[in-house]
Amino acid sequence: MGQTLRNWASRSDTWLYVLLGYPIIDYVLRNILPIPVVSSLWDDGLLLLLLLFTFVAYFKGMRKMPGIKHTMLAFFVLGVAFTVTDMTNWEASVEGFRAIYQYILAFFIGFYLIQQGSQFERFIKVLAVVGFVVGLIGVGQVALGVETSGAWVNAGEATKTRAFSIVTSPNVLGSYMAMIVPVAMGLLLNSKNRREQLIWGGIALITLAALVFTASRGAWFAFAFAVFIGCLAWKRKVAMYLLLAAIIGIVAMAFMPDLPVIGSVKDRIATLFTAEYFEKSIQDGRIKRWFDAYNQMRVEPLFGASPGHHGGAVADRHFGTTYTDSYFFKSLAELGLIGVGMLFALMLTVIRYAYKLAAKAKRTPHFFLILGLACGMFAVVLHNFVENIFEVPFMALYFWLFGGFLTGLLADQSQAKQSL
Repeated sequence: MGQTLRNWASRSDTWLYVLLGYPIIDYVLRNILPIPVVSSLWDDGLLLLLLLFTFVAYFKGMRKMPGIKHTMLAFFVLGVAFTVTDMTNWEASVEGFRAIYQYILAFFIGFYLIQQGSQFERFIKVLAVVGFVVGLIGVGQVALGVETSGAWVNAGEATKTRAFSIVTSPNVLGSYMAMIVPVAMGLLLNSKNRREQLIWGGIALITLAALVFTASRGAWFAFAFAVFIGCLAWKRKVAMYLLLAAIIGIVAMAFMPDLPVIGSVKDRIATLFTAEYFEKSIQDGRIKRWFDAYNQMRVEPLFGASPGHHGGAVADRHFGTTYTDSYFFKSLAELGLIGVGMLFALMLTVIRYAYKLAAKAKRTPHFFLILGLACGMFAVVLHNFVENIFEVPFMALYFWLFGGFLTGLLADQSQAKQSL
C-alpha cells in the first residue's frame, strides 16, 4: 500500500489531475472544510510541486519550446522591472505581479509535462467532467430559484435569476461554460460508441444550459463567434449552415412569445441596443470604466501604472479603484502599450498554435478534441475584452495550462517532422 502511494505521488499526472479539479477543490477548502493556511495556499503549493516536476522534464531536454519563448521571456523581464518601479507601493506591485504572472507559469507546466495524445485525451475528459459538475450546480440554482445578488441583475430587465454556481459570478461561470461546451462537443464528435455519445452529449447539453442561464451576453457572443471559427476550421459548409441557422433563429426569436428562457435571452440582448443602456454605460458603466483605463494609460503610455495599480482586485484593495470590466483595458492601464501588446501577442500565439495543431491533426482521432479546446480557449480570450476573466485564478490557470499542453504536442510534431 505504501509503495503504491509513493508511486502515485511521484507521478506528475497525479498532481495535474488535482490541478484540473481546481474550482471544486478550492470551493470545498474555502467554504465547506476550511483548513487554516491550507485553504488559502494549497494552490500555490500545488503549482510549486508541479514546477519541480517541470524543472526535471526541462533538464532532460526532451522538448524545445517554439518561438513563443521569446515573447514570454520579454514579458517576464518587463514584469520583474515593474515590481521595482514603485517602491512606495511595493506590496501592491508584488501582488499585482503575482496576479498576472503566477498563472502563466502553468504554460510551462503544461508544455513540459504533457507526454502523449492519450494522456491529453484523459486531461480533456477530466476538464469536461469538472466543468459539468460546476455547470450542473448552476442549472440547479436556476431550477430551484436560488436568489441572485442584485449586483448581477439590472433594474427593468426580465432576467431576475442568473446561474453563478460555485464560482465568482454569472459572468465568470458564463466564460467557464463557453470554454467547456466546445470541449464537450469535441468529445461527443470523437465518441466511438453509443454510451460515450450519451455521456458527452448530456454534458454538452447541461453545460450549454448553464451558459444560457448565466445570462452573460459577453460569454454568449464569445462562444458563438469561437464556435463559428471552429466550424470554419473544420468545414466551411458547416460554418455557413451554422451562420444561416443562427440568422433564422434570431429572426424567429423576435416573433416568438416571451417564454421563460427565450424571453430572458431576448431581453438581455435587446437591452444592449437601447439608448438608456448606452447612457448608463457611459455615465457609470463599462464604457466609462474603459475610458478611465484609457485615460490612465495616457499618463504613462508605454509602461502604464504598474501591475496591481488600476482596475482589478489588487488595485481595489490597495487604491480603491473600481473593476475595469475588461481584462485588456485593465492591462492597458497597468502595463501600457508595450505590456498589453506582449500579453495580447502571447494569448494570440497560444490560440494560433492550438488551431495549427488542430489543422495538423485533422485526420487523426484527436482532431475534434483539439479543435473543441481551441474554440473554448478562444472564447475565453474574447470574453476578456468585456470582463476581468483572468482575474479569476482557475480561468487563467486553465487557459495557460492547456495552452502549454497544445504547444507541447505541436512541438513534438514539428521535431518529429524535422528528424525524418
